[in-house]
Amino acid sequence: MILKGKVFMSANKGITFSRTLLLIEIERYCFFPDCGAKMTIGLTKQEAIDYVGFECLHCLRWNEDQLSSKDVPEWWSELGK
Repeated sequence: MILKGKVFMSANKGITFSRTLLLIEIERYCFFPDCGAKMTIGLTKQEAIDYVGFECLHCLRWNEDQLSSKDVPEWWSELGK
């Protein structure tokens, strides 16, 4: 199980970690020929539903992308794609 967390400060309780379950991890390469950096992207189910691409961490350019059935074969039908 992979967890993705965000840290929040609370005056009453100190530090609180809000966690959501990561369901998939995909690998993509930057589409720009002068970059081609490999990216590993972790997505929750909601992020997978909303997924339209990624920003390359190397060249900082946007890469339009879509998930395919091979990325999420177990619950592809639930994505409505």
